[in-house]
Formats: sequence, structure tokens, C-alpha cells
Amino acid sequence: MDNIRMAARVCQGSFRRILYMPRFYIAFLWLLFLYFPLMNAVRSFSAAVGIGMAPWMFPFLTDDSGSQLFIILGALLLFCDAPFLNQNSSWQILRAGRKNWFWGNMAYIWLLSLVYAAILSLLPVLLMIPHLEWTAEWGKVLGTLAQTNALGISLNYTIMAHYTPAAAMLLTLAAVWLNTVLIGMINFTLNLLVKKGIGAAVSVAAGLSPLLIVRLARFDLGYYFAPPLWMDLSNYRWQGYGYGPSFAYVYGVLLGCIGVCTILSLAGIRRKDLNFTEEV
Repeated sequence: MDNIRMAARVCQGSFRRILYMPRFYIAFLWLLFLYFPLMNAVRSFSAAVGIGMAPWMFPFLTDDSGSQLFIILGALLLFCDAPFLNQNSSWQILRAGRKNWFWGNMAYIWLLSLVYAAILSLLPVLLMIPHLEWTAEWGKVLGTLAQTNALGISLNYTIMAHYTPAAAMLLTLAAVWLNTVLIGMINFTLNLLVKKGIGAAVSVAAGLSPLLIVRLARFDLGYYFAPPLWMDLSNYRWQGYGYGPSFAYVYGVLLGCIGVCTILSLAGIRRKDLNFTEEV
């Protein structure tokens, strides 16, 4: 019980620190700027036809490589300082112990990633106000935009045809959450075991992986080896249909990579000399 309490205090301390850092808010601000043009156009359409919008836009905002890259870069802003060694870490590690300190930071990565994904899913809802209509269905506005070219843009009808709104929201949230955890673990592991800054370089490469794989290899390989593409629900194989990976493959790969990073960083934290630096 004392070990859990110590790990929880480490996690809580990390949360307090990140809330005072500008990069925490920048991570959400540039996604807000990315969402705004499309959401403003949809709001204008809703106002013009006099019909409220259903609050289910999030799955349609993660279905292109630009949005996926920005989400990954936002996650990198949150975790670029991993493994979270600062001037206060020395006494924290002495008090909690290396093992408890490690698991506290693992909990921090998972919880902050969940907060990040949840806020990203809520931003489109906030941008819809006051043209919001609470309904369990996709709604007339989203249905029209998915099946026509009313705004000069079209939402991905495949998502609407294959998923209920609740399932689409939860599955998109899960994909963004696990991608963010993976970015956090990449930074923690590589910055700890190799050199600080290596994690950021690999994270940027991960964000660009859909474009890099398409350019350098076969197009269809991207669906299996570019985790950001898994934020787009239309890329999955659904009940035997589609050209992408299954949900079991996606979650297996993401959780497997996170697990490998966890094991490597746990082994490293026990043996490595830790250097304490000022936070940025």
C-alpha cells in the first residue's frame, strides 16, 4: 500500500508541474486552430439550415495525415521532457525509491495521455456551441455533409456507415490515447537509454510515418506500420470488409510496443546513473 501511495504522489507531482508549463496549453491550442476552419464552416451550415448539430465531429477530425501529425506533435510537447528528471527529482527518488518513482511516471504518462485525448474530443463540441443538438444519432447536419458536398468538403461517410456515434467516439478516443501513450513511452525510453532528444526525433518520424511509408514503400504498408493512421476508423477492416488492419492487430501492436518500452525503461532505470537538469 505504501508503494502505491508513493507512486501516486510522484504522478500527482508530475501533473502539478505540467500545468504550469506553457507547452501544455500550446499542445491543445494548435489543435484548436487546426479544428477551427472546418468547425466554423460546419457551424455556418448548421445556422443557415436552422438545424442543430450532433456532438460527434471528433472521428471526422482525425481522418487525414495532417491532423494525425498535429496530434502526435501535441503529444510530443507533453512528453518531450521525459524521463522527467529535474532539480527536484533527486529527493523525490530518494524518498519514493527508483521503482515507485518509475511506476508513478508510468501512471502519469497513461493518465496525461487520457486527459489529452479526452480534451481533444471535447474541443469540437465546444466549438459547436450554440448550434449543438444532443442526440444519440449522427444527426441531419453531419449526415448531409457526409453524403453531399454542401460545403465544398465532405465528411467520411465510411465512418458513419460502419459505426454508431458512441462507438466511433470511443474507438477514436482509444486510438488517440494509445498513440499518445506510445509517444510518451518512446520519449521516456530513448531519452533515458540513449540520449536526450532522440525520443523527440523518433516521435516526429512516427508522426510523419504515414507520408514516409507511402513515399518510400508500398501504399498499403502504411495501414499496418504507421500508428497515426489508426486514428482514422475508415482504415480498419470491419466485419471482414475494408483494406486495413483489424482492431486486434492495432491494439496488439500499440500495447505490445508500449509494453516493450516499459520493460526496457524499467530495466534501465534500475541500473542507469540519473542526471538531474532544469526543466524547460
